[in-house]
Amino acid sequence: MKTLQQIRKEHVLQVLDHTNWDLKKASEMLKVSEGFLKKEIRKIGQTKTPKHTEKTNK
Repeated sequence: MKTLQQIRKEHVLQVLDHTNWDLKKASEMLKVSEGFLKKEIRKIGQTKTPKHTEKTNK
């Protein structure tokens, strides 16, 4: 059985993937502030996805 923390992490990452790591769109979908979302991303230990890294390196 998954913990609430695991479920929360998966949900946040799914929304970020869905929005291509557009924090504004993701925070609107999650109904939280961008600042809260940034803290949540740091908390779960995820800073970038492969897709996000490719975009920023081009």
